[in-house]
Amino acid sequence: MADTLPTDTGSPSVAALAPASQLDAWNAANPVGTWVIAYPGARGFRSLITQTRSVAIVTSSGHLAVWVKGHGGYIALTHIDPISAEKAGALLEQKHQFLDLDADSTCPFEGASRYPYLTLGGQP
Repeated sequence: MADTLPTDTGSPSVAALAPASQLDAWNAANPVGTWVIAYPGARGFRSLITQTRSVAIVTSSGHLAVWVKGHGGYIALTHIDPISAEKAGALLEQKHQFLDLDADSTCPFEGASRYPYLTLGGQP
């Protein structure tokens, strides 16, 4: 049988070593609570500005993933971008201003607020 591998090799597979080293590097650089931009679906669409709530893991399919606050499942590390707390604050404020949902703000243009009844006193 020429197409079978020998069972007595003592060297582990390179593919098996790569995720572990990437996993250790990610966990060393990004502890639990790191601010991230997460893309639960396709990368580049519907981003989620949040914090990690677990260390990175290797999934049963062999992908590296992490759990984040505000999302029910894990997200692959290829769909996670770590950011600073300052950048996270600025992005969250920008999103808040765009949605314009607080009582003390005014709607910057027609249709900017999805829920005009939450502006307390604004005309629907």
